[in-house]
Amino acid sequence: MLSSPINEFAGPTYWLFSAAAIICLSFAASPGKFHALWAGLNLSFLIFLIGFPASAVLGIVLLVLHINGKLIHEQLRWSVAVISSSLLFVAFLAHKMQHPPKLLEDAKFILAAIGFSYIFLRCLEYIRGSTNKQTQSLTIFNTINYLIPFHMLAAGPVMGLADFKKNLSSSPTLDQDGVIDAFERIASGLFKKFVLANGIIESLFLTGFKSDGIYLFIEIQLYYLFIYLDFSAYSDIAIGLGRLLGVKTPENFNKPLSSRNIIEFWERWHISLSQLIRRNIFIPIQLAGMRWTDGQYPRLVSSAAFLSAFLLCGLWHGVTWRFFLWGAGHATALVICNYYRDWLVGRLGKRGASNFSNRPLVRRMAQIMTFQFVALSLTFLAYPGFDFLG
Repeated sequence: MLSSPINEFAGPTYWLFSAAAIICLSFAASPGKFHALWAGLNLSFLIFLIGFPASAVLGIVLLVLHINGKLIHEQLRWSVAVISSSLLFVAFLAHKMQHPPKLLEDAKFILAAIGFSYIFLRCLEYIRGSTNKQTQSLTIFNTINYLIPFHMLAAGPVMGLADFKKNLSSSPTLDQDGVIDAFERIASGLFKKFVLANGIIESLFLTGFKSDGIYLFIEIQLYYLFIYLDFSAYSDIAIGLGRLLGVKTPENFNKPLSSRNIIEFWERWHISLSQLIRRNIFIPIQLAGMRWTDGQYPRLVSSAAFLSAFLLCGLWHGVTWRFFLWGAGHATALVICNYYRDWLVGRLGKRGASNFSNRPLVRRMAQIMTFQFVALSLTFLAYPGFDFLG
C-alpha cells in the first residue's frame, strides 16, 4: 500500500476517490451533515493512503489537538500546546532528515506519503489558534477537515484557521457555471503539469544543470518556469476539486513571474505559505521587537523579522544548509528591497517614487531582475555542484 501513494494525480485511484467524494457530499443537506461526511471521507482517504495503524496514530494526534482546543483552563491549554508543538517538530525533523535513524525510516516514508509538511503547518496554525481560544467552537469534524483535507495534502494550499471558520456556517452550492469553472481549473492544472512542465520542459530541455555556456543560462530560466508550472498545477487541481466538493480552497499563485521586486514576488508566490509566515512568524517577531526597542528602530526590527521568518521558511522546505542559505538569500533580498524603497521615497517623495517605479522601462528592468534572482535561487537548490550542502 505504501509503495503507491494515492495522493498522486497521475494515478486513477485518486480520481476515483475524488469522484466518489463529490457524489457523497452532494447528498449533504445541511452544513452539519456536510462536515461530518467530509470528515469521514478525509479519514477514509488517510486509511487508504497509509493503512489503519498509522492512521490511528495520526487520529489520536488530531483528537489531542481538538481536546486541547476545547480546554478552558489556560495554563493546561498552554502546556498541552507546548508539548504538542514539540512532538510535531520531532515528527517534522524525521520527515525532513535526509538520513534518519533506522527506527524512523518507516515514519519518514509515511509522513512523506501524507504530505506532512502541510499538515505540520496546519497543526501549528491550529495550536496557535487554540492558545487564543479560536478553536473552542470547532467540532471534531471541523478539526479533521481543517487539518487533513485530502485534496490539499499533496501540495497545499494551507488555509488560515480564521478563513476556514468563516465558511463553516454556509451550505455549499454549485451551479452550472461553477461546475464548468471547476473542470476548467482542473484541466488547466493537468495541462500545466503533464503537458507543459513534464511533457515539454522537463523531458525536452532540462538536463539537471549538466549543460554549460549559453544553454546553462537558458536552462536556469526554464527550470524556474518548470517549478512554477508544476507547483501551480497542483494548486489549480486542488482549487478545482475543492469547488466540486463544496470546500473553499484558497488561491496560491497570482502571476508571480511578472513580479517587479522580491516583496511583490512573495505576495504572489505560494500565497498561503507567505500569509502563514507573515501571520505566525513575521508579525509576532516584529511586534515583540518594536516593544523591546520602544519603537525606535522599525526598519532594523523588520529586517530581523524577515531574517528569522525566511530562515525558518528555508528549513521548512528542507533541513539542510542549502535550504538554510536559500532562506537567508531571500531574507537579504527582502531587507535590501525595503531599504531601497525607503531611500527612493526619501529622495523623490511618495508620489515621485511611485511615478519612477511605474515607468515602463524601470518596471520591465525590475521584473527581469526579480525573475533572474528567483531563477538563480531555485538553481542553487538543484545545482549538483552544491550537493555537499545537502
